[in-house]
Amino acid sequence: MSTTTHPFSDELKARIKSFLTRYETKRSSILPILHAIQDEKDWISEDDVALLESEFDLSAVDVREVLTFYSMYRTSPPEPWRLEICNSISCWLMGSKKTLEAAERRIQEAKSRGEKLPFSCREVECLGLCGKGPVGFVNKERHENVTPERALQLMEEYSQKPLPAAAVRCAELQTGEGSASENPHSN
Repeated sequence: MSTTTHPFSDELKARIKSFLTRYETKRSSILPILHAIQDEKDWISEDDVALLESEFDLSAVDVREVLTFYSMYRTSPPEPWRLEICNSISCWLMGSKKTLEAAERRIQEAKSRGEKLPFSCREVECLGLCGKGPVGFVNKERHENVTPERALQLMEEYSQKPLPAAAVRCAELQTGEGSASENPHSN
């Protein structure tokens, strides 16, 4: 748990206020609010939950219920790039397990050589493209027919790209650099 509170940007505060007025109850706005926080900061900290309660009068208990129920929300700082491979029956039959194993092996090999590969990988349930499996996401970008070879290729391609704005923002907040009022989407 973080000991330093990082206030929400003005843009994020405006989005939260918009969600609070859009839904019939405050509780109904929690999912999109958590998405907005995660889009800006790359994860949702206990400090963020406390800010939602103190600044927006959302019950911390209600927020934590949603936060811990859904696997799409991250409650610790993630790697900048996240490879998620569908493991539902269609993708599994098309080799998703081998794809996931190849990606995990690549991450372990890099780690054993002392390299920092800015990737994590995990299996997820149905991504809704059963005929094009195995399906994977790198952060929010969808990829079809992700064979083990394609997964390694994606990892290489994304490792060469500039880090996503939310990942940069997350790193700044973790190291204490940058200001929470700066535009989180500038590179």
